[in-house]
Amino acid sequence: MSNPYWSPCIRDLEPYVPGEQPRRRDLVKLNTNENPYSPSPRVLAAVRAAADESLRLYPPPEADEFKAAIAAYHGIETGQVFVGNGSDEVLAHVFYALLNHGRPVLFPDITYSFYPVYCRLYGIPWREVPLTSAYCVEVADYQGANGGIVLANPNAPTGSALAARSD
Repeated sequence: MSNPYWSPCIRDLEPYVPGEQPRRRDLVKLNTNENPYSPSPRVLAAVRAAADESLRLYPPPEADEFKAAIAAYHGIETGQVFVGNGSDEVLAHVFYALLNHGRPVLFPDITYSFYPVYCRLYGIPWREVPLTSAYCVEVADYQGANGGIVLANPNAPTGSALAARSD
């Protein structure tokens, strides 16, 4: 970017480039987590019921009730819940606060394309780990990582998922 008003950390950053956005309304982009199904009638009713005059106000800044509900559902402490304005904001905080320590972060070579953007933005070294020939994550390939591992599960855009383990 040659704009002199951009901060030096942004000037040479390769931006995130979103995929094609089709103009046809009858297409569903599965690689951007669009859903081919309409929301359930109960969801639509809940949204309509919540869409009242209070929408003009900012939500509670600490999202205390929301975090308490998440914590109760998962059986954890409220202090263990972090919320943000969408997954990209939460990821930005995770990369900056938890993965910005000089050691390489590992993630698949075919995955959410924002991971390298955050690494470049925050000066975090990274290494892309190849997926298997079936486009799956091989957990053993990540053993010995000491800078962090970032995995989308299921992986985007391949859709392959790691099974939950109980051990």
